[in-house]
Amino acid sequence: MIRISQKLYVRVALAIAMVAIVVSTFASALSYYFGLESRQKSSYLLAEQLSKTVEQIAVIAAYVSDTELAQEIVNGLAINPSIKSVKLSNNEGLEAISGELSSNSEEISLPLNHPFIMNEQIGMLQIYLDDEFIQQQTQNSTLKEIFILLAVSLILAFFVSVLVHRRLTKPMQKLIDSFGLIDPHSPNTMRMLPYKRKDEIAKLVTGINALMHELHNSFSVEKDLRVQTQILERKFRLIFEQASAGICLIDDKDTITTFNPAFESYFTEQGNDELTTLHFPTLLTNPDKLQQLLREIRNKPQVAQVALDIECNVGQKQKWMHCLFAKVTDQRAQQRDSHSPIVEVILYDVTERAERELQTRFEADHDLLTHLLNRRSGEKKLNKMLFFSIKNQQPFVLMMIDLDKFKPINDTYGHEAGDKVLKELSERIITMFSADSDVCIRWGGDEFVIAFNDNADNKDAIKDKAEKLLERIQQPIQIQPDLRCTVGASIGLVIAPQHGKVLHELLVNADNTMYKVKEQGRGRVEFYSAD
Repeated sequence: MIRISQKLYVRVALAIAMVAIVVSTFASALSYYFGLESRQKSSYLLAEQLSKTVEQIAVIAAYVSDTELAQEIVNGLAINPSIKSVKLSNNEGLEAISGELSSNSEEISLPLNHPFIMNEQIGMLQIYLDDEFIQQQTQNSTLKEIFILLAVSLILAFFVSVLVHRRLTKPMQKLIDSFGLIDPHSPNTMRMLPYKRKDEIAKLVTGINALMHELHNSFSVEKDLRVQTQILERKFRLIFEQASAGICLIDDKDTITTFNPAFESYFTEQGNDELTTLHFPTLLTNPDKLQQLLREIRNKPQVAQVALDIECNVGQKQKWMHCLFAKVTDQRAQQRDSHSPIVEVILYDVTERAERELQTRFEADHDLLTHLLNRRSGEKKLNKMLFFSIKNQQPFVLMMIDLDKFKPINDTYGHEAGDKVLKELSERIITMFSADSDVCIRWGGDEFVIAFNDNADNKDAIKDKAEKLLERIQQPIQIQPDLRCTVGASIGLVIAPQHGKVLHELLVNADNTMYKVKEQGRGRVEFYSAD
């Protein structure tokens, strides 16, 4: 298989040569076709001219019937190579023939008229053309023309290819070689291309040089930006990996896509190497509410970020996390993708702070010794409880309890023994009432207030419950390893709304009832009575 050179000037020369050959062949075919017809017409005209030349002599030969003269005439005409045969005849039987007569050849017939009588034909001169000779001559001349055209075309193709090579492909090859020295990754190799002529290639070189100048500047700027970006990336990666706060990204399916080591340490159980799940809401308590919160952050434009404390359980350990949820939006990403934006979560372990807050709140609302509600927080709960009872028409029961013979224990065994008695009695009170629905208060010193709702409104049942509490209070208390003591209590009972509709009235009535019990011998339970 012939391999054609890929050089431009060679391909241009071959293209010109092919075009020249095609044009020459087409021109030669037209020349042959029209040349054959032209030569036939020329031969026919030449034969007519020859016949006109010998017409007078032929008339004389036909008139006198001179055979020799007639033969000389036809022989003289037949000498022409384009004439195949000639025949001269008259009415008296004269026939002079030269050559081989053929009915297929072109015939020129010249009538011979009487020399003295007008319009009287005495003979005929017939000339037959040699068609094969004429065609052969036409072919030979056409072939010569084809060879000449081909030679001219090849010479023209050669000189055109040389001119194209010198003026076009050679300068372009130099430009290509200069391009080959340029390394896209090395801006220092982007030198200006040399070209001294003022033509279209010069304009191309000027444009390329301007482009390379811009590219060189762009590469320099990009290199500086890349260095700065790498520095920033290292800094941000260091911040991300070394941050004490847990950081993660959550996609539109609430799945964690990225997290830092601090985040992993917060939610990894001791002995495990990885997170138990990548579904973020399940890492924290109450995942349903958390999922709803994430949907609001994504779907509501006015909600950009939310901060709150969330409780979670990591193994057997309870933790509190302060979480900052922020919506991360990218305008370019939103144009390409219609999915919900991702959410960034930054969280801190605030378990110690939460425990301190809970402890502080507990200490603010509870008595430090007995862990019962103190008077301030107790009054708030009593008011709420009373309002709820009246609103729902449920009896509200309030007990005012004052210990009997408690002061001698402090005086005899010390305040430490007294504190043990108070703590023990508080535990006994707590075990008899619900911490969720009932209110147990250390009202002050050795006084306690207990309140609860009674659906049945049965005074006997209420009194029975108070007496059982009294029995528990009266049971011995171990204040030292070898010493036990016993205290009693006086209990005044009131029921709202029969005995009052406001808390102050109920407290006063309960307190009066309790002091009435003390005056009547102590250690008993009595309902308030207006008498």
